[in-house]
Amino acid sequence: MAGRIADGASRPQGRLGRLLRRRPSGIRVRLTLLAVLVVGAGLVLASVVVLALVRNDLSGNARSAATERAQDAASELTSGVVPALPSADEDRPVLQIVDEHGTVLAASPELRGRGPLLPQRPTDHAVGSRLRRLPIGDGAPYWAVGLPAHLAGRPVAVYAAASLEPVGEGVDAALSALLVVSPVILIVAGGTTWLLVGRALRPVEAMRRQVAEITSSELDLRVPEPPGTDEIGRLARTMNAMLERLQQAGERQRRFVSDASHELRSPLAAMRTRTEVGLAHPAATDWPVLARDVHREVGRLDQLVEELLALSRAGAGNGSAPASSVDLDELLLTEVEAIRARGRVNVDLSGLSPVRVQGHPQQLRAVVRNLLDNAERHARTRIAVRLFPFGEENGCGHGNTGGVEVGPAAELVVADDGPGVAAAHREQVFDRFFRVQSARDRNSGGVGLGLAIVRDVVTAHGGRVWIADPPGGAEFHVRLPMIRPGSLP
Repeated sequence: MAGRIADGASRPQGRLGRLLRRRPSGIRVRLTLLAVLVVGAGLVLASVVVLALVRNDLSGNARSAATERAQDAASELTSGVVPALPSADEDRPVLQIVDEHGTVLAASPELRGRGPLLPQRPTDHAVGSRLRRLPIGDGAPYWAVGLPAHLAGRPVAVYAAASLEPVGEGVDAALSALLVVSPVILIVAGGTTWLLVGRALRPVEAMRRQVAEITSSELDLRVPEPPGTDEIGRLARTMNAMLERLQQAGERQRRFVSDASHELRSPLAAMRTRTEVGLAHPAATDWPVLARDVHREVGRLDQLVEELLALSRAGAGNGSAPASSVDLDELLLTEVEAIRARGRVNVDLSGLSPVRVQGHPQQLRAVVRNLLDNAERHARTRIAVRLFPFGEENGCGHGNTGGVEVGPAAELVVADDGPGVAAAHREQVFDRFFRVQSARDRNSGGVGLGLAIVRDVVTAHGGRVWIADPPGGAEFHVRLPMIRPGSLP
């Protein structure tokens, strides 16, 4: 029964303890409490040290006073006369002179009728001990010292005892002072910490309020940046950089959705118009031609959807799929065979070297295929493909890489003898859905996503793509990090 009562009484307390432990507290409160605890622990340690020093210092004073009084009396005994021993006061120790037989020859009035102060007799050196009880004053403890001396050629012992009452009084006074000062120090430390932490966290609170107001439609807002280069300032600048990236990503996504909607609407509208006309005039409609037109638009839709999916996969990385070593020259040979089978242009592979890179095979295959398809679409009669470790071929027209060279790299060059790319469009051709005017024909041109896929995949693989400035035609360069020879599997 008692056990059940005790268990029932402890349950609410346990729930209350868990509730208090779960109750959230701000970092300001936690830091203030931590500062008070640290200062309090320091004060306790300092108090112990101070009290020990005070006790040791005052005890040393008492021992010194007793030793000096005994030495003075021993010096007076050398004349052969027992000195007069007046009554002790607060600042003067009591004295006692004892012969070799333990007989008290002289003593301070307070010690008359008492035997030797110390049981041990000083012979060759001084002796000392703490005395708990003496019939003097209010019974405070004393420190007694014994020194060897001589009186008229006879060995005697001189004992002196100094009161230790000032030691206790000094320790009590120091303890009282510490008990008064310590709470004041704790209050000052806690208040100072509270104010300083609040002032330090004020920019964080401002950033929190600003971030709470930012929505998907207001990504242009920024958090306030405090001056200085401390952690709060770096945090604010990092958050603003993150918001800038989110804003740019949101703008790219909106443009992408808008462009994709427009591109998808065009073939759908064309198919709907042709089928509506055919259904409205079935007798006058050439259904095989209509079927070919619809089939062509369906193929265009299929190509657009595939390239949109490729862009999505390139933008999302590859999830958890690990990268592997890829023989880039084998991918090139496979895609070149398809171009040669169509027989529209000649392909020169004289500059092809075996090169292995680290990456995702399907994405790198899309890079090769889109570059070759773009070159085939614009070439007149010839495409030249070169693949080599960067730096091992001279005069290859590397173009402007922006000064980014990190470790060994593989360079792929796809050149055609077509009309080329104007300098004003050499960056824009890598934008999504961008097509120069000559490539806007829906029968011969692409959908404007192939080169965008190339750039996104190459960038995701840590590489770079650019268009060089050849004497004629267009020359696309792709540079990818290459596997070091020692790391080949």
